[in-house]
Amino acid sequence: MKRAGDEMDTQDLIEVLAREVLKEIAKRENQSLSENIKHSPEKSIITAFLGNDEVLKDELKKETSVVDNIKLDSTWEEIEKNENKKRLVVSTLGINDLIDLSQGKKSIITEFLFNEGEVLLVEEGLEYKKYTKPAVLISLYDEYVKKVQEFGIKVVKRTEVKNTFDAKEKVYLRGLVTESRLRKLGLKNQILEVDAKSKVTSLAMDYIKENSIELCYERGQ
Repeated sequence: MKRAGDEMDTQDLIEVLAREVLKEIAKRENQSLSENIKHSPEKSIITAFLGNDEVLKDELKKETSVVDNIKLDSTWEEIEKNENKKRLVVSTLGINDLIDLSQGKKSIITEFLFNEGEVLLVEEGLEYKKYTKPAVLISLYDEYVKKVQEFGIKVVKRTEVKNTFDAKEKVYLRGLVTESRLRKLGLKNQILEVDAKSKVTSLAMDYIKENSIELCYERGQ
């Protein structure tokens, strides 16, 4: 006859073994995923840097992964190798290049726009900003800047560039939220909103804590 203590020991052993099996499965899944994305950077957004502001570039490297060999005539193929979301910081832009951009001439800047990338143009890096007259000519260049803003390009002060990086992006998920699912999305330092009925696994919670993700539920729960 089995004793009650034996039954408890057996149940405990089953639970321990089950946990170890789940850990091993998760470990192998993550290893496989790491192999598939081993060329991906640690950050969830790839930042390409165009221009000659070396000080700004060094500052941004402390905040995010930076691709810094970008030229106006660079091809999108040099950027699209990584599946993460992409951002382009244009730290300096000449007058002729501004005119070309306002007229839609193809460049790496337009390639980012075509491929739903974010483009930030540093206001102080615009060549014409060094001049204050003739006023009519400066006004014309201002119109070119307004035109490129209509394309979706954000014109920001140099001191505001890093602030745009600090703004947390909100991501919505439904259903079972697992660690592997979060890793595949490359979520880091973002706001994760889930449905009230969604289940977040313990491994996913560990990932959320380790990667500064803010977890919230719909309907304010």
